[in-house]
Amino acid sequence: MYCLTYNGQSYQEVSCDTPDALIVVTRPELDAMSPWNLDPQSAVEISGALLMVMAVAFVLRQARKYLESEKEE
Repeated sequence: MYCLTYNGQSYQEVSCDTPDALIVVTRPELDAMSPWNLDPQSAVEISGALLMVMAVAFVLRQARKYLESEKEE
């Protein structure tokens, strides 16, 4: 990754700490920053978290149904 600044006529490479510098990334760097570019470990962690949320939602739904059936009787 590198940074550029425009001085009115051309672009010059500058330090990325420079105010108003434009951050320029190469295509591979841009692809690596994509949220859809997951390594297998990250994908497993995300799917595990999603399954846990679904399990908790299922348990809460069953508890609500149970409490509603107790209320009717």
